[in-house]
Amino acid sequence: MNWKKITGSILMAATVTSMVAGSTVPALAAKKSDNSDGKTVHFLTAWNEDKDTTAVIKQLTEDYNATNPETPINLEIEVVAQSDMNQKLSVLAASNDLPDMFVTGTQEYIDKYVSQGILKNIDDVIEEQGVTSISKEDRDSILNLTKQDALYVMPTNKNIEGIWYNKQIFEDNGLEVPTTMDEFMDVCQKLSDAGIQPITVAGKEQWPLTRLIGSYATQAGGTDFLVKANSGEVSWTDENFIKAYQWLAEMGEKGYLGEGMTTVDSDTQNSLFITGAAAMCYNGSWFTESLSSDQSTIGENVGFFAFPTVENGAGIANTYTTSYGMYMCVKDESYDDAMGAWLGYVMSNFGNKAMELHNWITPYATTEDFDMGYFTQILADATADEGAASVWPEYAMPTSVQDVEYQGAQMIALGQMDPEDYGKSIDDAWAMVQ
Repeated sequence: MNWKKITGSILMAATVTSMVAGSTVPALAAKKSDNSDGKTVHFLTAWNEDKDTTAVIKQLTEDYNATNPETPINLEIEVVAQSDMNQKLSVLAASNDLPDMFVTGTQEYIDKYVSQGILKNIDDVIEEQGVTSISKEDRDSILNLTKQDALYVMPTNKNIEGIWYNKQIFEDNGLEVPTTMDEFMDVCQKLSDAGIQPITVAGKEQWPLTRLIGSYATQAGGTDFLVKANSGEVSWTDENFIKAYQWLAEMGEKGYLGEGMTTVDSDTQNSLFITGAAAMCYNGSWFTESLSSDQSTIGENVGFFAFPTVENGAGIANTYTTSYGMYMCVKDESYDDAMGAWLGYVMSNFGNKAMELHNWITPYATTEDFDMGYFTQILADATADEGAASVWPEYAMPTSVQDVEYQGAQMIALGQMDPEDYGKSIDDAWAMVQ
């Protein structure tokens, strides 16, 4: 199949994530569009108005208003750092003051707001507005992830995560892409011996460390291993988790993760890779923006591979962690005909606008022809060869459990916590909320 063109199809790839924790976006005052008439929609988001999903929504609103001048939408944008979003939503919900539309990636909040009748049923909007841009496959996947009987969220991205690598560094050092963990560790050692940092990780933001743990545990325990752990079927002290914790500790002890890795944030992590200071970087499809930036000095000497298999593991080769990023939620009491027409337009045209602005492939179909960028093509190829898809460790974790898991991951990587104690601390945190 020729993946160079996308015509009304949905492929898994570029985005942001949101799923990306630890955003450093500062909180900004709400910014309102210029229309004095029409319906005002207060949109609480984690990205500035010229970035990511916010830029897509802003541009779509301008397009919508141009074709609907008598019923414009006044988009009022408020930006809060992703790391502060949960606290912000908690405060607003407590005072019954949630905005008309907001983003969240926290399952605990989705569950709470659905049970309290706060969120609009998006399936109803899709039916009312005749939206056909979201496939049944993606809708069903989102329902499985959010554990609801109807769609109460709008996806923003379709992420795939894996290991990006510097092709030139690999070639210069006679290295092949590793497919097994033994091969991967051998590559890391050879790079280290050559004075090259094997892999860069944003340990300060914690989630990249748990992604590594989760990827190893998935290869050891199987594709559904993290699902079982989040549902209580598997203990976080299971031998497959212990192996994963021990592996991360070994990576830290041998210096493969770089010096001061728990002080490295996403910007620094990304910079180390795109300037050739590190040979590999675990990251997602949202990373294409950095790879394409003017700051990159490595050009298209970049490849992408799945987390390696582990010896005697139950995992499948070419398994990628996948997600739909942060979700957009609509407050039910804010919804009316004007908002419905706008949301219908947004969902029907999101795929085209995301590809136009960011070269993203999203869960929303495109109706125009687009040429993929080099890095998006890499992701599309990886998706075509995907052996399996897996969730991430925190996909269904309450925030209190996630805090324990995040903090302990740093200590594991630094060799400051016993793996058994780490697993038990997560089990104990789960016990407190069950």
